[in-house]
Amino acid sequence: MKDIRWIFFIILNLVVLGCHTISDEPPFSTTPEIKLNGISNDTIREFDDILTLSIHYQDGDGDLGFEEPDQYAVFIRDARLTNYDGFYIGPVAPPGAEIAVQGNLKLEFPSLFVFGNRFNERTRFYIYMKDRNGNKSNELISPDVIILKK
Repeated sequence: MKDIRWIFFIILNLVVLGCHTISDEPPFSTTPEIKLNGISNDTIREFDDILTLSIHYQDGDGDLGFEEPDQYAVFIRDARLTNYDGFYIGPVAPPGAEIAVQGNLKLEFPSLFVFGNRFNERTRFYIYMKDRNGNKSNELISPDVIILKK
């Protein structure tokens, strides 16, 4: 009787495993997603220190980055300003290939400075990405950064 139970158990497991279908769906969304990995420092001295933000990206169809250098994939805004600046990134995957991609990107700010007459200013950065299909990622907001006057 015990042998029949084991055989039944094994057959049941094989049936369940055989019913598993392989999906053509990407492992994550085809709309880019980003998250903050880290920040190099929360206090920097103007013109001397380089602020580095590290972000993680993922995109289900791999259409991040552009072949043309005048097309921008990353957009960043200093909270002290009203407009975003666009930055070029080359294709992360070969154009036309629809593969899921993920990776890390380091954004460097080498020339931050205090705008006014104060001894320091506090700011933060707003960051998002766009893919070749025009899909906009979520927007990251960095932690506050203090910029000290030289």
